[in-house]
Amino acid sequence: MIKEALRHQKKLKTSQTKGFCQIRNKALALTNPYIQANPLNSIEWIIIDCDYELPYFKDMPVVPNYIVRNKHNGKGHLYYKISAVHNNGFSSYKAIEYCNAVRYGLTILLNGDLAFTQTLSKNPLAVDHWRVEHLHSEEYELSELAEYCELVPKYKLKELKHKERAEIIGRNPAIFWTAKDIAKGLTDLNSIFDICSNLNDFSEPLGYKEVLGIAKSIHRHNLKPQTKATKEWLEERAKKNNKKSQAVRKEKAQVKKDKAFVLFANPKMKLQEIADKLEISLRVIKRYKAEFKKVPFTNQVVPPSILKGVSSHNSEMFKVANYLADTFSLHAEREDTEKIPIKTV
Repeated sequence: MIKEALRHQKKLKTSQTKGFCQIRNKALALTNPYIQANPLNSIEWIIIDCDYELPYFKDMPVVPNYIVRNKHNGKGHLYYKISAVHNNGFSSYKAIEYCNAVRYGLTILLNGDLAFTQTLSKNPLAVDHWRVEHLHSEEYELSELAEYCELVPKYKLKELKHKERAEIIGRNPAIFWTAKDIAKGLTDLNSIFDICSNLNDFSEPLGYKEVLGIAKSIHRHNLKPQTKATKEWLEERAKKNNKKSQAVRKEKAQVKKDKAFVLFANPKMKLQEIADKLEISLRVIKRYKAEFKKVPFTNQVVPPSILKGVSSHNSEMFKVANYLADTFSLHAEREDTEKIPIKTV
């Protein structure tokens, strides 16, 4: 299971001793006592570090996939295989937050080390160094593990210092939640920024812009209205603005729809060309095309005598012209309306 989770990795963080890390190719890394079990772009393992002699697996509230024990003192790591959670700059923040909440709750449940970052863990494949028990190969859903533990127990987080919080939930949230309590009621941005800067005393501190962003978030939070009447007024104003924006979007969509109907009259233009010209998606163009085909064309504008002796193609062109005459008569032409050359039809 370890090799399967790391199948796309070429290099891994690894070490032969505790507290030291180096990057080596996967073949060599998997022979070392310590490895980074989670791949670069996903979280596939929740690993609990237990600084006590581990009990028999049937006495545990949740049975892990692997138990990797120290041969001398019985301490070790518990490996729980989970459905992969995407983890990089484009990932869902809520999904990662949920995964961290489950990991934290499971750590509390099993009395594990809250400061364990999972960067390096005991390698289940290094059977010469550890006593390894492979109990099962089933994959847990996060919701399954969440049933056994309390998610995000904030009373536990408040008992920890901000540096210990950072090991669990990250540096940004640790500074935010700690500074938010300290700066409660403050409305001066510079004072809030000073508090955040003082908390940014990590071995690898955050950059100036990140700290300023945290301070601004707390500043906005402290400026929020507290009275019920003000909140209701803001909600009502938001509803009105939303209706206005919906009307504007609907009007813009109708303009593009009318332009698309004109361009549909040119049989040589492909749908993708029309989509590119109007800067909308092909899916929307296809929907407009389906509506265009359902429009009932009439011959009221063109006398029947004119249609005698004309080809079917020209007849269709008259129908399109009649439809367009009816359609555009409903809309008042504005000065900024884009003029479409006759030769495109």
